Amino acid sequence: MNSFVRHRYAGLTLSLAFGFGCGDDASHVTRAQAGRASVAPPQGDGGASGDDTPGGTPAAGGDPAAAGKQTTGGRAGVSGGSATQSGGSAGRSVTDPGGQRGREQGSAGEATGGTSTTTDAGDGGQAGGSESSAGNGDGGASAEPLGVVLVPGFSERKWIHSTHGGDLVLEEALTGFASLTPPKTRVRRLTRERETKAEWAAPDDQYISDFCEHPSGELSLVLRSSSFEFALVRLDAGLDLLQMSTLHDPAVATDPHAAEAGASDLVANGLLNDAARIGAFGEDVFAVAVSSINAVIGYRARFSAGQWAEPERTLIEPPVALAPFLPIGGSFDTFGAIGEWFRTPLDIDENGNAYVAVWANPSRIRNHAQLFQDGLTPLPGDPALPNAGDSDVLLTKLAPSGERVWSRVVGTEHEDEPYAIRAQGGFVAVAGRSRRFPSFDNTAWDALLSVTTAAGDATDTLSLELDASSILLGVDTRPGGGFVVAGSDGWSQNPDGLSILSFGQKLLLELPTLDEPPVRVALPAGPRHNELHAVRTTLDGIALAGHEDGPLTHSGDGDATEIHANGVLAFVPP
Repeated sequence: MNSFVRHRYAGLTLSLAFGFGCGDDASHVTRAQAGRASVAPPQGDGGASGDDTPGGTPAAGGDPAAAGKQTTGGRAGVSGGSATQSGGSAGRSVTDPGGQRGREQGSAGEATGGTSTTTDAGDGGQAGGSESSAGNGDGGASAEPLGVVLVPGFSERKWIHSTHGGDLVLEEALTGFASLTPPKTRVRRLTRERETKAEWAAPDDQYISDFCEHPSGELSLVLRSSSFEFALVRLDAGLDLLQMSTLHDPAVATDPHAAEAGASDLVANGLLNDAARIGAFGEDVFAVAVSSINAVIGYRARFSAGQWAEPERTLIEPPVALAPFLPIGGSFDTFGAIGEWFRTPLDIDENGNAYVAVWANPSRIRNHAQLFQDGLTPLPGDPALPNAGDSDVLLTKLAPSGERVWSRVVGTEHEDEPYAIRAQGGFVAVAGRSRRFPSFDNTAWDALLSVTTAAGDATDTLSLELDASSILLGVDTRPGGGFVVAGSDGWSQNPDGLSILSFGQKLLLELPTLDEPPVRVALPAGPRHNELHAVRTTLDGIALAGHEDGPLTHSGDGDATEIHANGVLAFVPP
């Protein structure tokens, strides 16, 4: 029997204000969803195993727990950062040993009313998370009944519902992680049929790390070049270029430890392309970038009279030495997991406050506390492995002015990785994955969802144990309360490295409350590897963006043409 485990810390039992109660028998949740197809099992082995070695990292010790074993509850969900904010709710683990939760029955193809394929290709893009806006413009809610649209050769990374004549998507043509040139990227405005109404493709030496839309219909983008520079781009509503401006920041030389590292201007982290995020508040933008010395810096910028004004900076996290966990073989970075330590999910709430999530090992948390003097410490780890060195997530809120409001530590008792964030309705949800077994055992990872209030108060942290491994890459709030999360599950990972070894399936979960088992929305699995990167809820249903027929870590080892995918834009009615 599965159960939710609730812990009490500092005499506090914390629960989410919109009514999450405790469920005790998750294995019997089988809510049928009319018209939703059953989920196909994972589709076989995707590559060789045992060939990854963590660079400079000790080998895993001990035997992993048996598959399906119920994990213990996590650690404190939030570590407060001041004398008046020190409590935290318990992290909790949800198990699904037989993979039976939410196995709705139905025939594949009924989920979304069939499949159509667009023939226009283009230059893809990379950005995580999801964003939505009100209104029903061309290509918006009225286009949803089209069901699944495939975009051959691309991965859909972001989908915004626009009020200015067609939804907007960010797309990427997948390439191997050893490529010296950035993957081709583009932003497209869609017609009602989800074909191309307008398109802006990044120059060959540039990569679109993220984009956002303004009330005027104009778009702002943040790019990363092959020469490791960041740039801000402004497009009009028709996706015509208004201005591109390289983002310089000589003030990086004044950040802690920057002088000894020789930093004199903003230089992008060289490990990944999407080391920046951007969000809109009115016609202004707030962008977050990870520098070459691993500082996390926020930039507030205004575009007026056809020009970008000088950005105002906020140091969110000081520089820190991080030795990346790298494979010694392979050709593709599935989930972008290799660079996850150097990525910063960002969202902006209705009031213009920005929320940034950062992967944080104990060293990063110590550096943070030394600089900001807010008392943050790592969350309690596994008592059986007090020196395991597992990592948490640093969550920071910034006011519309760019001023720091608060920082909190969220996560579970094992290592956590943030991949998406959503701030809306007074709550902030961080989604990603959490290591199932302690220390350096990479055998299995579980879906992670940690929720905090906009005031910085703890609510809850969930670790969802599904079939094999799972990861959440997108999160949104539900119109009736709770959350919807999306990602991939059913895959497996090299116990001693980063190789993803078997194909994953599309993962979509509804959590009307955090104290009840999630309801799995069954989706038809495409060929090879499946991922959902963004989820957007409306009163009419759930919109999804991702890819299928994707590669795994070793898919392109012998043949680089195997590194490809077909983008998926899908809509699931209520």
